[in-house]
Amino acid sequence: MFGRSSRKKAIRHDEITAFLGAGTQYNGQFDFQGTVRIDGGVNGDITSDGTLVLGEEGFVEGRIRVGTLISNGRILGDVEASIRVTLNKTSRMEGNICAPSVVIEEGAVINGQVSMEYEPRAQIPQHTGDATQ
Repeated sequence: MFGRSSRKKAIRHDEITAFLGAGTQYNGQFDFQGTVRIDGGVNGDITSDGTLVLGEEGFVEGRIRVGTLISNGRILGDVEASIRVTLNKTSRMEGNICAPSVVIEEGAVINGQVSMEYEPRAQIPQHTGDATQ
């Protein structure tokens, strides 16, 4: 009755499975499953089919490929999401977004292109400035 179960708990989709705290710096490829919250800094690419939550103190320099991105922090690089990208009011982004659903809250800043497609492309196009495209 009071013993521990040998069965592992199923991970809920809204449960944070890992946390990178403020003041922490990670360099290199960052792969994860489930939901991860970053309040520190990541220099490198992030890949997952899960959810990335970037806190107000969070910073990512690199390509982000996730299922869902919820950003309150700073991003320097392209973002590709298979489900949704949400940039909340404190979010600052320099780069392109490719996702079927994009939410940009008033106050958020994005400098880049937004492409809303159902199937993420292998390469996000670079803006050439040519108005005839």
